[in-house]
Amino acid sequence: MGKILHKLFGELNMTWPKVIIFAVAAGVYTALMALWVPASCSFHDIAVTEEAWIPLALIVVVNCKEPLEAALKTFVFFLISQPLVYLIQVPFSDMGWQLFGYYRYWFYITLCTFPIAFIAWFVKKNNILAGLILSPALILLVYHGICYVITLRHEFPHHLISAIFCFGIIPILVFGIFTDKKPIIISLALSIAAIIALFILKWNGTGSELLSANVLLAQDTFDLDDSWTVSIDDESFGTAELATRGDGSHFVVVHYQKTGSGILTLTDGKGNTHRIKLILDDEKNIDEKLID
Repeated sequence: MGKILHKLFGELNMTWPKVIIFAVAAGVYTALMALWVPASCSFHDIAVTEEAWIPLALIVVVNCKEPLEAALKTFVFFLISQPLVYLIQVPFSDMGWQLFGYYRYWFYITLCTFPIAFIAWFVKKNNILAGLILSPALILLVYHGICYVITLRHEFPHHLISAIFCFGIIPILVFGIFTDKKPIIISLALSIAAIIALFILKWNGTGSELLSANVLLAQDTFDLDDSWTVSIDDESFGTAELATRGDGSHFVVVHYQKTGSGILTLTDGKGNTHRIKLILDDEKNIDEKLID
């Protein structure tokens, strides 16, 4: 198993044709997941969030011979794969070419891949610095994993596979890239510390927050965008915010401060309002009822 991992993370000949084929395959797969798989399913997450793209990018990076080569090939990998994700979806989407409005987020990420991949190449040095360089990517995986675990409290088993992936891919990356004990210990120690810290912060929330949860009714019923505003009548019960996913779509998050009930008001850009009654019981079960 170790030989297979080391082959994948450092012993492949990552030629330009392979980079292009890899990018096209990743783009096609992601587009199909976005089209065929419900948003609540783990396999749809690759079209929305970054965690699955971290190991894909690292495969390109560590199989290059020089840092500049890694930067160029990783940049091209994202420059091909991400637009392809939206291009394939256009004929099947009611939004048509407007779907590319969601590409803006991934375009910014694509620009960032050049300097990040240049630095990331030095994980090949297999030393203490290499362990530190890999750690931010691992901590990002931890962050997404913790978020999925929190989601499982309210939406089990939705995103269960994504949660397992985020935590499971960490040792695969560490032991696949490193052979020396020092970078292995450093990267794993920082990942474990991040798991503990983020779990405490996310599970209990900050301050007096009881829990945070997405408002599924608003997400499914309303075409939310940046022009909408959200609020709760009783801030001692909770507060609400409009959040944005990686694909540009919007959803409402409520930060509950206590059990009980409150009225969530959503206002669109034209001033039309919609009210939802939220109920949080002692067992932290959430009930959402559309009032008007």
